[in-house]
Amino acid sequence: MKPSGNVFAKLMVTYDRELLRYIMMLIPRRDDAEEVLQRTALVLWEKFEEYDQTRDFLPWATRFAYFESLNFRKECARSRLIFSEEIMSLLTQSRKEQESYLSQRRSALKQCLAELSTEDRNMLERRYTDSSTIKSLAEEQGRTVKALYRRLDRVRKLISDCIERRVAALDRI
Repeated sequence: MKPSGNVFAKLMVTYDRELLRYIMMLIPRRDDAEEVLQRTALVLWEKFEEYDQTRDFLPWATRFAYFESLNFRKECARSRLIFSEEIMSLLTQSRKEQESYLSQRRSALKQCLAELSTEDRNMLERRYTDSSTIKSLAEEQGRTVKALYRRLDRVRKLISDCIERRVAALDRI
C-alpha cells in the first residue's frame, strides 16, 4: 500500500526536531543544518514510497539525513567561499575594528546628502535607488548623456570631499 502525503507530513512534523538535532551533530552551524534538513525532507518525500510503515520512521529518515549531511560537507569542502576558523576570526576582528570608522562615514554621508540641492539629491536617488539609466535620466532632464555623467561626477566629488571634511573634523575632537 502506497503511503499518503498526510502520513508523510505527520511523520515529518513529529520528527523534524529530532532529525535537526541529529543533523546538527554532524553539521554544527544551525543555518547549514536547517538547509540539510530541507534537503533531507525532499529526499524523504521522493523515497517515501519505499518506506515500510511497519518500521520506525526516525531510523529510516536519519539514514538519509546522514548521507545528505555528507553531501553538504563535500559541497562545502569544494567551495572556495569556505574560510577556516582562523580566517573567520580575523574577519570578525577586522570588522569590529572598522565599525567605528564605518559608522562615522555613514553618519557623515547622511549629513552630506542632506546638504545637497533637491535637484542633485533627486538625481542621485533616481540613479541609484530607482536604478534609472543614465540615458533615461538625461532625456528627462533635457541633458546629454555626457553632461549628466559630468554632473554625477561633480556631485560624487562634492559628497566625497564633504565626508572627508566631516570625518577629519571628528578626528580632531
